[in-house]
Amino acid sequence: MGANPVLDDGSPRSASPARGEGDAALLDAYSAAVVAASDRVSPAVVHVEVAQAPRSAEGEPPRRGSGSGFVFTPDGFILTNSHVVHGARELKVFLADGRKLAADLIGDDPDTDLAVIRVSADELASLHRDFVQAVTQGQESVERNHR
Repeated sequence: MGANPVLDDGSPRSASPARGEGDAALLDAYSAAVVAASDRVSPAVVHVEVAQAPRSAEGEPPRRGSGSGFVFTPDGFILTNSHVVHGARELKVFLADGRKLAADLIGDDPDTDLAVIRVSADELASLHRDFVQAVTQGQESVERNHR
């Protein structure tokens, strides 16, 4: 059969911290990182309200929904979810600075659940390109909403 693997080579080790002490430090560091990231991106986060056509022609009011997104270019392009805006008749975007703007649907991909909408406004806060490009597949994410 072969030799069994050595699991403990007998070398001295430092004492492990009491259970929970190391976890508390990790959670504090994680919380600090989430707060810092949230502070950095919050100005670019938007709330999206959607009105869709009624399901029947019998005077039913328009269906409504909402979601979030973020401005990713200074000229008003916003990334959001397809399931939020798909089939929308009217889109309204609420910015972190309190402005309420009409938006246009630019593109919608239900297979990836991504959509791009656009608002027209001056002085839009947007995520810096380097920040967006630094995100990689598989990274943990945190959703940030203003509503």
